[in-house]
Amino acid sequence: MRSLRLFFARGLMVTALALPGARALADDRGPFHVPPGHLPPPGKCRIWYPGTPPGHQPPPGDCRALRRKVPPGAWLVGRDRRWSHEELRSYRYARDERDYRRTSRREIREDIRDVRDARRELREDRQQLESYRAELRRDRAELRRDRRDGAGRKEIRQDRREIREDLEKVAAAQKEVRLSEKRLAEARQELREDLRRR
Repeated sequence: MRSLRLFFARGLMVTALALPGARALADDRGPFHVPPGHLPPPGKCRIWYPGTPPGHQPPPGDCRALRRKVPPGAWLVGRDRRWSHEELRSYRYARDERDYRRTSRREIREDIRDVRDARRELREDRQQLESYRAELRRDRAELRRDRRDGAGRKEIRQDRREIREDLEKVAAAQKEVRLSEKRLAEARQELREDLRRR
């Protein structure tokens, strides 16, 4: 009988000691815990799916772009703050119309700036591509001249090597132009969505 009482007393002590610690652990971590090594760098955010291993979470990115992509059940995690899908939704569709208009104007100004930056990058990439194409045309003309004039094998090999390098530069520049066109299309789409919501 005494051992039974001792057993229950120990059980109550263990329970009393364990519960506050469990509650504190839950309070510290909230609905989920982001390990410090997986927090985004300063000025960036990342979408975090509770229950998914840290190594399988999406990479960090621009907070403004990611906040529109947070699905229900996921969180947007910053360096020192986190937002649930519901918080972001209520922020985006603010009930107070003045706040909503002010938020929309700021977002629209940022979107317009993004479109301008994307246009400038695309223009620069296209100019770079055109300069590489001009260089390729010059090198091809030089190869034709050297063949016509009976140049040696060494010169012709050098001309062909230059043409190969020019082709690689043109391919890389074309890829950059495609990426810039995609960024511009995304920036325009974001601007259209913000104007539609306004």
